[in-house]
Amino acid sequence: MKKALLRIVLVVAVAGAGYGIYRFIEGLPSRQEAVPTTRVRQGDVVVRSFARGELRAVRSATLTAPNLFGTVQVTKLAPMGAFAREKDLIVEFDDSEVLSRLEQRQLELEQVDEQIKKAQADLAIRNNQDQVDLLRARYSVRRAELEVKKNPLLPAIDQKKNLLNLEEAQRRLRQLESDIKSKQEQALAELNVLRERRNRNVLDINREKQRLLQVKLLSPISGLVAIKQNRAGFSGMFGTQIPDIREGDQVQPGMPVAEILDLSELEVIARIGELDRANLHEGQDVLIRLDALAGKTFHGKIKSMSGTASANIFSSDPGKKFDVVFSIDMRELLKELGAKPEQIARIMATAEENRKKPIAQPTLSMFGGMPDLSALAAAAANGGMPGMGGGGATVMAFPGAQGQGMPGGMAGAMAGMQGMAGGQGGDAQGQRRMMFGGAGGPGGMMFGGANLTPEQQKQMQEVFKKVLGGRNIMEMSPEDRRAMFEKLREEAKKAGIEMPQRGQRREGGEGQPGGAPAAAPGAGPGGAPGAAVAQAGGPGGPGGRSGGGMGMPAPTGPFSQKDLENAKLPPPPEASDNTEILLRPGLLADVEIIVEKVSNAVYVPNQSIFEKDGKPVVYVKVKDRFEPRPIQIAKRSETVSVIGSGLKPGEVIALQDPTISPEERKKKQEQKKGGGGGAAAVMPMGTKGGQ
Repeated sequence: MKKALLRIVLVVAVAGAGYGIYRFIEGLPSRQEAVPTTRVRQGDVVVRSFARGELRAVRSATLTAPNLFGTVQVTKLAPMGAFAREKDLIVEFDDSEVLSRLEQRQLELEQVDEQIKKAQADLAIRNNQDQVDLLRARYSVRRAELEVKKNPLLPAIDQKKNLLNLEEAQRRLRQLESDIKSKQEQALAELNVLRERRNRNVLDINREKQRLLQVKLLSPISGLVAIKQNRAGFSGMFGTQIPDIREGDQVQPGMPVAEILDLSELEVIARIGELDRANLHEGQDVLIRLDALAGKTFHGKIKSMSGTASANIFSSDPGKKFDVVFSIDMRELLKELGAKPEQIARIMATAEENRKKPIAQPTLSMFGGMPDLSALAAAAANGGMPGMGGGGATVMAFPGAQGQGMPGGMAGAMAGMQGMAGGQGGDAQGQRRMMFGGAGGPGGMMFGGANLTPEQQKQMQEVFKKVLGGRNIMEMSPEDRRAMFEKLREEAKKAGIEMPQRGQRREGGEGQPGGAPAAAPGAGPGGAPGAAVAQAGGPGGPGGRSGGGMGMPAPTGPFSQKDLENAKLPPPPEASDNTEILLRPGLLADVEIIVEKVSNAVYVPNQSIFEKDGKPVVYVKVKDRFEPRPIQIAKRSETVSVIGSGLKPGEVIALQDPTISPEERKKKQEQKKGGGGGAAAVMPMGTKGGQ
């Protein structure tokens, strides 16, 4: 028994000695892991937010391929990265098919003109022959009437014979008049058919000439040329690289071909988190640093912020963020690039001029939709309305792409609106022709662009809505349109906006459509081609429906025929010495946003704050151990957090969680490096809420 007790005491003594040795060894400095610490500080703190974005042009003009109703093949193309001046040639398309169709239509028009001349000559000869036959028939009736007057002196049988002769002569006269009238109507109908054929040919020629104006795309502004990718030949296979458009490529109508980037004014676009969004407002000062200009800092401001968050599926960050646009001090940027004062002044003047240009307008197709209400009101204030199918007031990026209105404008449809040159026929057919017969420019209602200030345009929109009263202008009769525009003129005058007076209408003669003699070649329901329209201020068009001459329609875009003829390709980038070339949209930029400055604040590093039971805590050193203490965070910057309560200046706090063993900490670090999903003890660092 004593031996067993002795053995137990011996084992306990050995175990105690072993434990003591273990504690001694673990207590050695070489075996202890020191927890990094820092002190709570007090001072001024600047709360900042950071964003990563890219440089882009404030304004750009996209040039799209026109609809040439055939093969759209690129024959000339400006070099990628070239600096184009306004009215420089950017893209030219093959016009051989358009010219071929134009020659064919002109040949058909000449043939129809010859047929019309022949029909008019035949009609004139037939009218002369009919007049001779009528004179003979009337002479026979008159002679029979004179014979009847002798009846009192003649026997009864002769009297009866004279009466029968008179009735027969009168019957023949009535029959002849009826035949002449029906033959004349038939001849006029055949002539009208030829005129309608001519009208269709005129319209086709006008369309082909308009397409001919669209084969050249000029630059509406000065800027950098960016060639688009040719998606027409894209196979759709994943990983396939889409090539840029090159000379000789075929493109689809309406496909973007090139883009002109205005380098006179740049901005930075970036994405920020939803909590950062709450701390930002327009006009806040920012500091911008471009990767391409290392060590340079530029000043700017928050220009605009999106109201809704969106996710970028092509980004590694799937979270939804807000788009923020930052302006940049262009004078400061140009000065750092080495631009001279005269160059800076020229670039700033270009930016001011480009701000006034409505560049971001959609490109119109050959037949667009109804013009918007503002375009109607603005054009109405200048004496008329834009062409049906215009789709918008101004097109900067598509030379020659005026809204293709109805043939010769819609002057006839307005039944006597400004500058209507077509006459009103004396029959129902003339009325129908009048609907399409007025002169006017293609794509316009015979009027030029609106010469109104933005305030007057807004005022005219309100007046136009009031006068229109919710009605559809396309469903109104010509009389209703006239009355509506008369009322619009009165209301505009009351608002202090003077509208031009209406042009004079030329009425058709009795029984002769268009007021022209029947034998006059080329005269018809169309009336004078384009002349009366020019007096009303609009572009001279191809004339009336059956009027006289016709020429190349005047471009209604920002470029004249002379601009299209003299346009040349810009020099390649290596041959240009423009300072603007150094500014490349797409350059990466870092944006530092100064959210707030907090004076005399108590703050700690972000890495000293941990999360415990869903609340922020710090570990304060009390003698030889660390005690957790809950805190309240007032503000958070990219590196430090402002403490509202829970800490005092000078206290020592841990920069690592002392409750985690070195093995666990090492394991978690390895999981982070390897992409493990272990829970992090340290709260995410960053700006306030913008983790």
